[in-house]
Amino acid sequence: MARSPSITLVLSLLMGIFTTVCPQECSEDPATSLVGQLVGLVGERAGRTCDVCSGGENGFPIVHPISLHVWHLGTDVKLEELRSEVAAMNLDAHNNLTAVAQQLRTEIEELKTMLENIQSFIKGGARTSRDAPSTCADNQVMLASMGYLAPVESGTYKNNTDCTWVIERPPGYKIKITWLMFALERCTDCKCDYVEIWDGNTTKELIGGKRYCGYLDPPTMTSTSNRVEIKFHSNDVRTYAGFKIKYESVED
Repeated sequence: MARSPSITLVLSLLMGIFTTVCPQECSEDPATSLVGQLVGLVGERAGRTCDVCSGGENGFPIVHPISLHVWHLGTDVKLEELRSEVAAMNLDAHNNLTAVAQQLRTEIEELKTMLENIQSFIKGGARTSRDAPSTCADNQVMLASMGYLAPVESGTYKNNTDCTWVIERPPGYKIKITWLMFALERCTDCKCDYVEIWDGNTTKELIGGKRYCGYLDPPTMTSTSNRVEIKFHSNDVRTYAGFKIKYESVED
């Protein structure tokens, strides 16, 4: 059975093959005219689609409102992430600066204390050696790692005497005190002549919790800090041989 020209043209169009015919034959066949209308309609739709892709009628991109909304939301999320990161960086920087400032304050206080100790050392004229002890003076600063202390080198101490020795070592060290000789006036609650051993820098504690007097050697003691202050006092009644202390720094 033979196929009509219109069926042949439609099948050729659907398969992507267009058969060239003369103008006279196309104009005479109604089916060919219908195919032309279909081709024109498809071309118009394709043109509109290309307009949307390439920029519309005025040459500007056509963006769907939903796409614009999604893009806007994505931008807001990115901005919020950036704000969070900047806030975290600012907080870290603030914490670091605070820690550095605190460290500088601590070091400045240590330098001030060291300077005061050196000034006191120069003023008091302290001296230490293995043989000759540092004798009575006001606020002597002992900078050696080991030495001896005594109210006097030999003989008896004087009445109405007040002496102070400050032993200070670098951080990480403690101070061990050994009593080589001890003989002070004995009195109730050690109100007459006595020795006090104070431990610490700012918050001071009395080692052993009491003063020492009489004729018995106090126990060997070790500080809990790197600074010890030793005070000796005598009244105006009797005098004795006093005491002799060996001090030495030990690692914490």
